[in-house]
Order: sequence, then structure tokens, then C-alpha cells
Amino acid sequence: MIRIPLYLEIAQWALLFGLGTLVLLLYRQLGRLLSSGGGPESPGPAIGTQAAPIRYSRIPGDTRGQLTPGDGQPALIAFVDPTCPSCEQLVANLSELQAGGELGGIRVLLLVSDPPGYLSISAAFRATSLEIGRPLTAAEVGGYRVTGTPLLVAIDGAGEVQAVGVSSKQADVRAHAATIIQESEAAR
Repeated sequence: MIRIPLYLEIAQWALLFGLGTLVLLLYRQLGRLLSSGGGPESPGPAIGTQAAPIRYSRIPGDTRGQLTPGDGQPALIAFVDPTCPSCEQLVANLSELQAGGELGGIRVLLLVSDPPGYLSISAAFRATSLEIGRPLTAAEVGGYRVTGTPLLVAIDGAGEVQAVGVSSKQADVRAHAATIIQESEAAR
């Protein structure tokens, strides 16, 4: 018969107790996460609110740019990430619609938080002729409640948010564009 040393028995029970405590803490945290609201119910700014201005650094070139909602030009702002497949689809759809003239009169701005070198990861980002920028600070986009990507925000010429969505489908992009064009024409 093999005899287990006392220190190994104590270590075994200590490890088992530690593992049990860890499992208990993880389940407690999971319960809190699932039972609480945890944040905004829907991403993006509320429809009908005034959109905040955004200062950004253009990619490539590192020149400063600014989007000033309410300057009379409707805008589509896409918060995207070059490593996100849905974001790549959104960028490709925006590029295609822009090239086809369906987004005429609408300023399209792609905002990324990643370093500029990350754009080379994605063929859609490398191929697009749309304006790409990186916000200067997190506060620049704080009012947009970006909780994930892709997030598309449609702003009319008066600077009001008219549509917000997380979809990357071409039909949804067209719907966002139609909403801000109609609002801008109604304001005239």
C-alpha cells in the first residue's frame, strides 16, 4: 500500500478549496452580468438628438479633420474595425454605393480606433476611397455610445441623428441614406 505524505494531502485539499472558491466567484460574476442592465440598451446616440462634432486624424497622411454636424451636409459615420468581417462588408458596401452615385451629397466618414497600420490587414479598407479617420481622443466619440463595431450613424444636414444601426447590409445602408436625404430635403 502506498502512503501519501501529509503535506501532499493538505496541498490537495487547499487546491480543491481554492478551485471551488474560484468557480463560486465566477458564477457570481456571471449572474451579476446577466441580471444587470450593464449599459445602454442599444448602441449609438438616440434618434432625434443633436450629433456631437468629431475631430480626427486622417488616414493616411495624419492631417487633422473635423466633422461638424449641422453644417448643412448630411453624413454617414461608420465606426469600424479592420479586423471585423462585418466591418469589412460595411466598408465594401459603402464604397460600392458611393462609387455608384447612390450616396451623392452625403459625407461618408469611416472612424477606426486601431493604429493606422492595421488598415493593411483588410482588403476592403485598402481598396476604399472613402475618408478614414482616427478620433483624436476617446471623448470625441463619447456621445456616440459606440459599444461595438460596426455601428452606422446617419446624421441629417441640421445635425440631428436620424438613424442608427449595427448592420452591414447594403439595404440597411440605403435605408439610412434615404432617411437623411428625406430629412434634409424636408428642412429646405
